[in-house]
Amino acid sequence: MKITSFAIGISLMSTLHAQTDLLDESLEDIMNIESELTADVGSRSGAKGFLNSNTPVDVITFSQIEKSGLTSLTDVLRYFVAGFNAPETSVADGSDHVRAFTLRGMSSDQVLVLVNGKRLHTSSLLHVNGTIGRGSSNVDLDTVAVTSIEKIEILRDGAAAQYGSDAISGVINIILKGIGHSNSVSVQAGQRKEGDGLQLNADTFISIPLKYDGFVNLTMQAKKQEQTNRVGPDTRDNAPSVQTHVGIPDSKNFLTVLNAEIPQENNMNIYINGILNYRDSEASAFSRVSDPTRPIFPNGFLPLINADILDYSLTMGVKGGFENGVTWDLSNVYGYNNIEYNLNDTINFSLGAQSPTSFNAGSLTFIQNTTNLDFKKNIDTLSLAAGVEYRYESYQIKSGDFASYIDTGSQGFSGYRPENKVDDSRTNYALYIEGAYEVSENFSSQVAVRYENYSDFGPTTNAKLAFKYDVNEKLFLRTSGSTGFRAPSLAQSHYSHTSTFSGLVEGTIDPSDPAAIALGAKDLEAETSKHFTIGSVYKFSEKTYFMIDYFYTEVDDRIMLSNEFASTTPGIDKVRFFTNAVNTETQGIDIKFNHTHTFDNKSILNLGVWYNYNDNKVTGFNEQSTTRENSFEQIDRVENGQPKESLKILTTYSINQYDTTLNLNRYGSYSQVRDNVSYDFDPEWTLDVDLSYKITDTFNLAIGAHNIFDTVPNKWDGLSGEFYGHDGIKQYSRYSPFGYSGAYYYVRTSFKF
Repeated sequence: MKITSFAIGISLMSTLHAQTDLLDESLEDIMNIESELTADVGSRSGAKGFLNSNTPVDVITFSQIEKSGLTSLTDVLRYFVAGFNAPETSVADGSDHVRAFTLRGMSSDQVLVLVNGKRLHTSSLLHVNGTIGRGSSNVDLDTVAVTSIEKIEILRDGAAAQYGSDAISGVINIILKGIGHSNSVSVQAGQRKEGDGLQLNADTFISIPLKYDGFVNLTMQAKKQEQTNRVGPDTRDNAPSVQTHVGIPDSKNFLTVLNAEIPQENNMNIYINGILNYRDSEASAFSRVSDPTRPIFPNGFLPLINADILDYSLTMGVKGGFENGVTWDLSNVYGYNNIEYNLNDTINFSLGAQSPTSFNAGSLTFIQNTTNLDFKKNIDTLSLAAGVEYRYESYQIKSGDFASYIDTGSQGFSGYRPENKVDDSRTNYALYIEGAYEVSENFSSQVAVRYENYSDFGPTTNAKLAFKYDVNEKLFLRTSGSTGFRAPSLAQSHYSHTSTFSGLVEGTIDPSDPAAIALGAKDLEAETSKHFTIGSVYKFSEKTYFMIDYFYTEVDDRIMLSNEFASTTPGIDKVRFFTNAVNTETQGIDIKFNHTHTFDNKSILNLGVWYNYNDNKVTGFNEQSTTRENSFEQIDRVENGQPKESLKILTTYSINQYDTTLNLNRYGSYSQVRDNVSYDFDPEWTLDVDLSYKITDTFNLAIGAHNIFDTVPNKWDGLSGEFYGHDGIKQYSRYSPFGYSGAYYYVRTSFKF
């Protein structure tokens, strides 16, 4: 897409500031240059126009993000990317605090996330409840302050042969702001139509220029989110005096992002970036009914689950070049995530009057350290890249207070027991090589091979081929094929926890536990994949293009939680464990159309249409413990729990000091299983609006709304029940791709200096 804007002019300064022909131009001339957006992801040969990529790539710019009114990176991707899904769960323990996401219908842990091209660590949370993303650990996208982002590159292609584990369904590369951006301060406040869900957000971006076009950029964000509550009637006998909370949780977020480049006189460049997030998030379990004989909370109570989340990463590196044209890049990335659970307003039934009402339930920790050394050289029309990677990972579970786990445990979330404690680690190293060759003026090719060896399950080798053929100046065809893998996470291999619900003690146990082995569990192996895509791009003009891509991904030995089985372990009624349960295939199509038009009055219209269709199927079962019959809910979640169709029509219109943004979304139908019956939920349309007025060159005021017409999903059709049902406590499906909290209205002001 060709774009003329201040944003792209500054982006050009960031990516091309070393070119003397640009440095010789005035800032005003640079701002007026039209240039196609570039992307680094998808090839190690260097940035190139994303429309000319051998594989499907999309780019979201910071100027687009500014006009969306969004303060969460997860919401930004859901807003712009068809096929990106991130439901808002409730009454789902840790999943209420760290949102799972999917790309093209595939699992949360099958998407690799990079920051400035370097691997970002995942959260320590393992989604073990009945949510989208169940059984996975994903990157917590909301640790990255939105204001710090220059652009987001999205590779819609299998890329494990290039980047390693997790890149089965695609790659999200977050590029932080570099040189040339204005300092800014922004404040936003908003609320839901129902009068709840107050959100307050303040952020600032400070850029300090250094010599040789270096910079130090610092972004700080503070965000407060009050809960929404869309609870239905509580018809239970002895209903409590306090309602269950069904909606977005209360949370306080503090985010800091540092990005710096310090060029040296010898043409070496030192770079540093760091991300720090502290989140205090509070959700709830189901409320407990009243009981006059209970010595504590006789009128009932609502267990509150508080998650204190500390997440940070630090990247340090240096890059340079030799006289023979070989460039090199040495980097190290350290990532840390800790989630500590504390419970309030709850009790341990078995302790009676001696029970505390607050508990520490334990904590989860994940550490990842990745070291890379990369080399690159261009020889005429051949680009070669190679490198080595070493990664260390550690996973820990710490037990909670004695009172949080003894006997029935703390209500709402039972504490981790001493037998749940984990302190395990692994290492892996990788060797990789990639080449891009311009065979002729019209034909280009790309090949990548990666060898990787894990200390816990051994070696794997994967490869990728991609080709692009220019039919003429306007039309080109592209295709790629690759093999890939996803290593089982340490959490999947070692997580265990037991809790009490409706009088039953249920547990997730380690696959190596004798009780799991007796039920057919085995040591986890890596998921393996095959990916194929074929597509085309047609450029009608410099400002209009059409893109279509078909994709097919086959995953063998996909890791899932087993169905629950009667336990042979004393004190536990039901158990489940992770297993390489099934084989799946995902296929679909992405269609994109973009058009930019400048009118005679100098106003500019940008129109973008993006349609995604994806279909997931379970094609085989690898373990006796998992069948379509005994795991119907799990299989239906994979195949039908997410919309197969997604449509986004994004329009921006700019005239003089005014900017108007309209984002029309259509979410396809989906289903959720209760009591072995699948219930359907209807397709829905939503509309987002942002109206912005530039009062001066530096001061801006905007008002807007997400889901302005207050669309909510339909309630359970045909299901009646106390907890789940159209007349129950939870009237809506937790799978809803746009939540169920309704319209959100906001006002935003920003100042640049």
